[in-house]
Amino acid sequence: MNISTLEQKYNFKYPEIYRQLSKNNMLDWGESGSNWYRTTFPELKKNPPLLLFGYDIEIWNNPQFVEASIDEMSDEEDYRNIHSGYQFVPFAKNGAGDLYAFQFDLQNDGEVPVTFIPHDDEEAEVVAKNFQDFIFRQLLEAITEIDEDSMFYEDEEEDMKQNLFNQLKTHEPYLSSRQIEILQDIYQRDIFEYTYKVPNGHTFEAEGLVTFDEVEKILNDEIGFELLNKKFNYTKTWNS
Repeated sequence: MNISTLEQKYNFKYPEIYRQLSKNNMLDWGESGSNWYRTTFPELKKNPPLLLFGYDIEIWNNPQFVEASIDEMSDEEDYRNIHSGYQFVPFAKNGAGDLYAFQFDLQNDGEVPVTFIPHDDEEAEVVAKNFQDFIFRQLLEAITEIDEDSMFYEDEEEDMKQNLFNQLKTHEPYLSSRQIEILQDIYQRDIFEYTYKVPNGHTFEAEGLVTFDEVEKILNDEIGFELLNKKFNYTKTWNS
């Protein structure tokens, strides 16, 4: 099965940027397995595919994953109990099993928003107006907290910078000139320590190239729209 077959089966059309990424093999992270980090990753990082160094995300290259996820979400027995009025087409997940999906019922003038669907919460969140803005957001959020466990850090800060700039080079065709300029400027910074406060009032220490507060301001200024960060209950019970 390819993405065109998926589109026909489920009656939707992927955004052109996603189709271009697929055509250019930018969705391909190589074959997963126990030796991925040792054998595949060293080659991928030279010309990073989509969001290889993104913020806790695994891009799906196999349309069968998408097909299985759509079928699960529409199953009457699915634990999420998703209302049929929402049209989600997942394209990635994070380490906890939460999904990132195109939300086609919100499509407007060709713009298809991207929504985050947690596996353990009845509220989803709109995180970008379109896929280009989602990529930009991911690249920013990936550098708010950096430590030795970050995949792009490796052994030295110089390695990190090289990995980030390699990624930006392969992602430039899918970003605006303004987004590229912002990322280039931030990537030239040195890692610094900062303190941030979470909604419950607790404070934490972090190291990164940009703070959470600065990212929030950049996102509001550069990709803001009326639904950005809007949360909503997606279940049948809430919408009945």
